[in-house]
Amino acid sequence: MNKNNYDEVINGKDTYKVIADSLRKGETVGIGWSDEMGTHLDIIFKLGINIKCGNFQRGIKTNYLFVSIIAHASYGFCVENGRKLGGYIQEKLRMQDECGDKLAELINGIIEVLNKKE
Repeated sequence: MNKNNYDEVINGKDTYKVIADSLRKGETVGIGWSDEMGTHLDIIFKLGINIKCGNFQRGIKTNYLFVSIIAHASYGFCVENGRKLGGYIQEKLRMQDECGDKLAELINGIIEVLNKKE
């Protein structure tokens, strides 16, 4: 993964690929991530869920990319439809600033790798 001088994960092709490859294997991925502007977030990624009981609100399906930001918010994003608008990701994860832009870049980078045919 791409990392800064403080050993925090940062955006980059290696980060997107390692996370996407791990998710494809059914693994759950947790990272200590930095937007490189002073914000650190602990983020957990999971592609799909094994058991879903009851109806989820907001149309979330079992095969979505689930993103949880510890002590903030979480949401499930459809991978098949490709890139998401930055504002959409920011709204769903409640990160409406420059950090939200970087977070959207991270999630879209992972989605793009997940959608590539290997």
